[in-house]
Amino acid sequence: MRHVWMIAGLALAVGMTDVAQRAQASSAQKDRGRTVTQAKDGVRLEIRHSGDAQTMDVYNDLDMPVSVVISVTNAVNMTGVRSGPIHRSIPPRSKVRMATLRKRDTNFPMIYRHSFNYAIDYSPNPGEAGPVVGPAYELPWQGGPFRISQGAGGDFSHNSPKGRFAVDVAMPVGTPIIAARGGKVLAVNNNQAGRLPNAGGNFVRILHEDGTHGAYLHLQRGSVAVKPGDRVEAGELLGKSGNTGRSTGPHLHFVVQKEIEGSLVSIPFRFRHAVGGLPNFARMP
Repeated sequence: MRHVWMIAGLALAVGMTDVAQRAQASSAQKDRGRTVTQAKDGVRLEIRHSGDAQTMDVYNDLDMPVSVVISVTNAVNMTGVRSGPIHRSIPPRSKVRMATLRKRDTNFPMIYRHSFNYAIDYSPNPGEAGPVVGPAYELPWQGGPFRISQGAGGDFSHNSPKGRFAVDVAMPVGTPIIAARGGKVLAVNNNQAGRLPNAGGNFVRILHEDGTHGAYLHLQRGSVAVKPGDRVEAGELLGKSGNTGRSTGPHLHFVVQKEIEGSLVSIPFRFRHAVGGLPNFARMP
């Protein structure tokens, strides 16, 4: 996880010359009103400098609610944030203030480092997040309860346009995998035993009526129960979960994609029913 160091304000050292003091004061004045932005695929953190304070606002430009985590550590001369990560649910197309940071002593700089990450809120009723657009998907498995082991924008693999909003659900090998939404089977792979040659291992890809695709990856070898051209309904058996392809453990990788300019791009989606756990942030400090 990449950390960003933030230093704001003016430090006056004993014996500092008038020229150095004026240079420091000029630099501090420039910081006032300055905004630092970190953007991640439709969600951005803006840190605005104003006098001896800094505000942290998160803007969600997506049509899906997101769960945001900001971790502020190694703080010096700072108030306004308790120890530990800051968690917030951000409604679609909205802004939420995460924190306001202030100096304890205005004669010294405020120093800290921070990290910023988010995941799609897969809850069917995200509370204050309000209405969510788009179709709701059934849970693509039977049994459980299971937990989400990696959500949107994960550090390991969910960091490309093709898989940005994918979800990994940890489950035992052999768990029945069912269609989360009806459509036409476009492609399958059923013969891969290990990590190679396909990074997704054995899979099923389904074309939905609105032109989007649902892809189910890392399935057990020989378990795929459908073939290209078949029409399936939501809840119909597709195969069984496995640990094939570029997988670090038994799980289902589920992603909704849309073809844009000849390439498949991952898009946000929501489940109709609650999942046993939200995307984790285990790689955050």
